[in-house]
Amino acid sequence: MNKLHRQIIGISWLMLGALIFSLLVLKLDSATNAAVIGGVLMGLLFLAGGFVLLANLRKFSWMCHPCAALSLLTFPIGTVIGIYYLWFFIRSTQMARSGSEGK
Repeated sequence: MNKLHRQIIGISWLMLGALIFSLLVLKLDSATNAAVIGGVLMGLLFLAGGFVLLANLRKFSWMCHPCAALSLLTFPIGTVIGIYYLWFFIRSTQMARSGSEGK
């Protein structure tokens, strides 16, 4: 079941990163340098976070926390994805703790 949740969140973040890049390309001529740099960094962060979840790279799972925080700020869809990731993270952490206590 955890794999399904990781895939849903990962695909959502990949799509959000692609959306950020497409919006950036559409407004490239009227955007300031700071907005372009911020958009590129945010898009790359979401693409990397989505890839980390889809590839199940546990070493780089720290990258998902800033993605969740930024997702919470992009109302309404991003907020739902951010809350979903936080629920998934807390639930998987609790499951890992209960699994290690039983051994």
